[in-house]
Amino acid sequence: MFSPGNITEKLRVASLPCSGEVVVDLYAGIGYFTLPFLVHAGAAFVHACEWNSHAVEALHRTLLLNGVRDRCHIHAGDNRQVSAATWPGTPPRCSEGGIPSPPLSSQLQLQDVADRVNLGLIPSSEQGWPVACRVLKKDTGGVLHIHHNVETPPVLLAEQGSAEAASPGGEAQHPAEDSEKEMLGARLRPEWQQWAEATATRIQGLLAELHRRPWRSSVLHIEAVKSYAPHVHHLVLDLECRPVLPLE
Repeated sequence: MFSPGNITEKLRVASLPCSGEVVVDLYAGIGYFTLPFLVHAGAAFVHACEWNSHAVEALHRTLLLNGVRDRCHIHAGDNRQVSAATWPGTPPRCSEGGIPSPPLSSQLQLQDVADRVNLGLIPSSEQGWPVACRVLKKDTGGVLHIHHNVETPPVLLAEQGSAEAASPGGEAQHPAEDSEKEMLGARLRPEWQQWAEATATRIQGLLAELHRRPWRSSVLHIEAVKSYAPHVHHLVLDLECRPVLPLE
């Protein structure tokens, strides 16, 4: 939850135009993205979902410290389960410091509320896609921020040789530097685009099945967050989803 490798995405979230929007953060943790949405991006309200009791307590404290507790509803429990109590809905329990903490529930009662949904879970947030479709506003749709680890083939030896030849003094770069340069210099890798398009098609199908009407999905942006492992990159897909309006 404190990974420094995610700082660029945290800053990007803080710069998103969320004024007046309702956001659902399906994997809120301690508020790594919930807080930027509320404090900097101007979101009107955030529904923060988290099942780890310690993270829920830390999130509650952080919201209080930043003065945005009144604009966030914590849903403590497994967001894949539908219907149930949320915080504040039952008498709060208290932590050791005497600060009320959200009660844990194994279910979520939330649908048709979000202008924007954040799915900040890796290696894959795929289990949360049906939930994201359900909470998205059914009449207007919105934007999904879908995190995923995507495997990409290694750079060809000829390309590596060219990179080394172009480096100062012809010296080979350190592996970590190579990995970062590979990521930053390949933002339009075809494997990333293929994953994004496949995800868009899948989400479009889920929404059409859920609402029994056609939807369209458009890839707005693919963000490379960090190199997660050799030839594996942590990506975020910004996907706009809108219902297809009937012809007048």
